[in-house]
Amino acid sequence: MRYSGGQLVTVGDRVLVDGMQGVVVCDFDSRTFLDGYADWDMPTKEMLGGGTLTSGIMVKTTEIGLVHYEDGTGSILLVGLAM
Repeated sequence: MRYSGGQLVTVGDRVLVDGMQGVVVCDFDSRTFLDGYADWDMPTKEMLGGGTLTSGIMVKTTEIGLVHYEDGTGSILLVGLAM
């Protein structure tokens, strides 16, 4: 997944998503996960409500917790790079 400027989204990036601050904790496209989130690597396990998480990113927001975004959904702005 990429930001609108073309830069690759990276696990650990600080972002602003739909007006909420957060951190990218999972990248399902590249199967990379922030420490403590490796157990989210479950592409064959069905999630609550149906479907599996095989693409996109998961952002942990300060306002509402975990939010899943796929390419073309939501407004994702880079605030700070992963360290």
